Amino acid sequence: MCDEKAVMQRVKLAKGSENSQEAAKYYLEAAQMLVELSEKTPEKDGEFMDMANKLYLKGKKLKEKKTILKTTKKSAKITFDSIGGLHELKEEIRFKIIEPFKSPELFEYYGKSIGGGILMYGPPGCGKSLVAKATANEANMAFFHVKSSDLKSKFVGETEKNIAELFEKARENQPAIIFFDEFESIGGERSEAAAHEKNFVAQLLTEMDGMDSKDQKILLLAATNEPWSVDSALRREGRFGKTLFVPQPDFEARSQIFELEMAKRPTEEINFMKLAEMTKGFSGADIKSICEHATNIPLKESLVTKKKRKISMKDMNTAVKETDSIVKQWYAKAKRQVEMKHMGEFFPDLIQRAREVEPILL
Repeated sequence: MCDEKAVMQRVKLAKGSENSQEAAKYYLEAAQMLVELSEKTPEKDGEFMDMANKLYLKGKKLKEKKTILKTTKKSAKITFDSIGGLHELKEEIRFKIIEPFKSPELFEYYGKSIGGGILMYGPPGCGKSLVAKATANEANMAFFHVKSSDLKSKFVGETEKNIAELFEKARENQPAIIFFDEFESIGGERSEAAAHEKNFVAQLLTEMDGMDSKDQKILLLAATNEPWSVDSALRREGRFGKTLFVPQPDFEARSQIFELEMAKRPTEEINFMKLAEMTKGFSGADIKSICEHATNIPLKESLVTKKKRKISMKDMNTAVKETDSIVKQWYAKAKRQVEMKHMGEFFPDLIQRAREVEPILL
């Protein structure tokens, strides 16, 4: 039951607990109850929300802030060699991101700035997050992988505080890369955002404008499936002025992904080049889905017959035919949105690739 009495019971439990994590849990539960009460009783909305914010801050101070801190851990296994294809993109990232940090004097000699922000965009499931992790490892930099859910809070002012804390942690661990996943959720167009969400972009801009010092070695990477939704102020030069298109895998990459996915599974002879030819326009996530589907065919049979059999090329063919690519729908929507908002000049790669992919996926 969610009422004022239940709220006070949670607060009493929090004050009486000797375990800080348990106390934090009760404070946060009480804060959540107050938010719900404010929605049910508009006449007391201000009072309840004020109490909710105070209790939330108490709970947050007691609770370990694990979300942002854990992002500094790097995965040494993920490098550019772990990602099939995307050779041009990798070379561009080496030149724009990795080499400036490895040879700062040389880039400074040629008047090239170091740091700043790069926005990666493209269809879902094509490896934007993997590219970001590999970039951090290739450059040997601390890596902060942050999703909007790690930063956003329903409590007034908390999202802005989380953003400021994130940048402070990155400064303490320089050189560092901050990677914003699903960037449109935190850096969305302010003209289309709710009143309190406009402050998120303002806080990001404040933090980014303070990064132009030579003493700061922080690079910002962001990934989005909706580049047309990112606020225009964030896409200016000096912020996320550089954009990199991450397309669906090419023929070579598709073949490599199939090989990597099937390497640890029991298979008969598989024609990976044939599969790559059959999956033009498919994303890496689509290919992984095909491999899972193909694996399930003999597995389900074995559960009935109690006899093991290896995954065959026939199973793979069946899986390909029964898998719909998520890329087709994305390109159709992306092309429509970009043209409707007259943003083709900002995302020319998207428009060009959409025209190439459209007849393949019809």
